[in-house]
Amino acid sequence: MQLILWRKQKLSSIIAICVVILAVLICLRLSVWQYQRGEQKQQQLSQLAVSKEQGVLSWQELQNLPSELNKTGLQVKVSGEVNKQHYWLLDNQIYQGQVGYDLLVAMTIAGESVPLIVNFGWLKAPTNRSQLPTVVWPESTSFTATVQLKQGNLQGFTLADEIGAEQGWPKRIQGIDLAIFSAQLAKPLQDFIGYRNEADGIATPHYQSVVMGPDKHYAYAVQWLLIGLACVVIAYFAMRRRGYENKPA
Repeated sequence: MQLILWRKQKLSSIIAICVVILAVLICLRLSVWQYQRGEQKQQQLSQLAVSKEQGVLSWQELQNLPSELNKTGLQVKVSGEVNKQHYWLLDNQIYQGQVGYDLLVAMTIAGESVPLIVNFGWLKAPTNRSQLPTVVWPESTSFTATVQLKQGNLQGFTLADEIGAEQGWPKRIQGIDLAIFSAQLAKPLQDFIGYRNEADGIATPHYQSVVMGPDKHYAYAVQWLLIGLACVVIAYFAMRRRGYENKPA
């Protein structure tokens, strides 16, 4: 009987140790991940600072840059025709606590045949989910605007199986995928997008290059590390106390 009890205690101790090890490994992994995210944000801020120093570029100056250069953060002045019949509404966009959509439009830059997708900004969502916001376009299709470019990692997190599954126009979408946009328009697109900086009554620009700074990521990394350490300390004292309780008198 005493042997069976000892074996049960041994098994429970092994299970407890395995659970603690698993919890600590998860905390360490999350800590490393947050630290890496902080490093990425720091690099992104450095790149944005360099891009800002270059000022607002013309489209021709942009084309003269090396093709392999990541264009994220560059400010460019663009002029061209927008496609007011075919546009996308990016779902679940929050602005000042309100839910809405971001208006994405294909703009054909003067002298170019390959359109640029431009995010015009935020539109408030109607109360009825089945309805889409009405876009009040000016009579002219010609636009001139300063946009901030973003290249790579455009889609972001989405639970949708198909980003552009809806039929007809405008299309309600759950993420940005230039390949799908290109197929829907039946024409190639620039491999980056532009975010408008100026409000003009069509939509409200609200794009932020970096939403969470690197310092917060570093703080979360330390937090997860401390949680992992706390798991070890608590487990140590719990097992030590259990050992004293099970010690023969």
